[in-house]
Amino acid sequence: MFKKLQNRIILITMTITSVVLLLADFSIALSMSIARPEPTPEFGAETFLGQGENIRAELSYHIQLDRKEGNDRLYASLIIVNIAIELIVFLLVRNLSGKVIEPVKDSYDKQKTFIANASHELKTPLAVIQANVEALEVDNSNQQWKNNIETEIDHASRLVSDLLNLAKMDAGTTEKNKPTKFDLNLELKNHIEIFKPKFAGQIIFKPSRQREYFLPKQNFMQIVDILLDNATKYGDKKINVILTENSLTIKNDGTTIDKNDISKIFDRFYQADKTKEGSGLGLAIAKSLCDINGWQISCEAASHSSKFIINF
Repeated sequence: MFKKLQNRIILITMTITSVVLLLADFSIALSMSIARPEPTPEFGAETFLGQGENIRAELSYHIQLDRKEGNDRLYASLIIVNIAIELIVFLLVRNLSGKVIEPVKDSYDKQKTFIANASHELKTPLAVIQANVEALEVDNSNQQWKNNIETEIDHASRLVSDLLNLAKMDAGTTEKNKPTKFDLNLELKNHIEIFKPKFAGQIIFKPSRQREYFLPKQNFMQIVDILLDNATKYGDKKINVILTENSLTIKNDGTTIDKNDISKIFDRFYQADKTKEGSGLGLAIAKSLCDINGWQISCEAASHSSKFIINF
């Protein structure tokens, strides 16, 4: 599909170039075809009339011959120049069109991957919900089935939320919340408590001496949830959450991020570990929220550990 698009761009560009060159050549040929006045030789009174006419005819012949040779050289030069221009334009368009199309192709490939992943991710929770509903019809006394349904509904809801956030990012309508004053230490403690049941190891929080922060609360806590969710997925035994006056660090042990993956870690749909559950959108959304608020987010990796740092 993209090869055809590139060929179409080349064809249209070359057609326009050819038309422009032909019009330019036609204008030059038209201007050259307009007869220019020939110089008239001057003769003295003693010059015979017949001799003057012969000289004039010979002079006119040489002028016409020189003009014809000049025109031939000009037309030959125009043909060579046209061919050279066409070749240069073709090479430039072929290379540049490939570079222009590459981001579109990359985005298209990522979207295809995401659609496949999203389809798989949505099928799983829906199948589990259906199975648990059937189990509830048999045994209404077992609360476990209800809990399983709630978990999978939450999974599907987060996926839908990621899709909506992606649509907002593409449309450029991601909202920047108004800053408010709040106790960030307390908010982090509350959100950490929510994630503790999802993580088999320890989540250690080191609060800041500063209690109140003036930040867009909803945006910031959404980023925190994304990073905590990421840490619980890839962490092994310990997660450290460190808050200072102007930064937040979330570090986990476990999976080692390859150095080649760090530059892609905030790309949409990118997952360093394909075996982990998720859509590959969380970190891209976190990066987008940081960008609209003027914050910096970075990833650092070491052996069997990784950490994300937000500077605000």
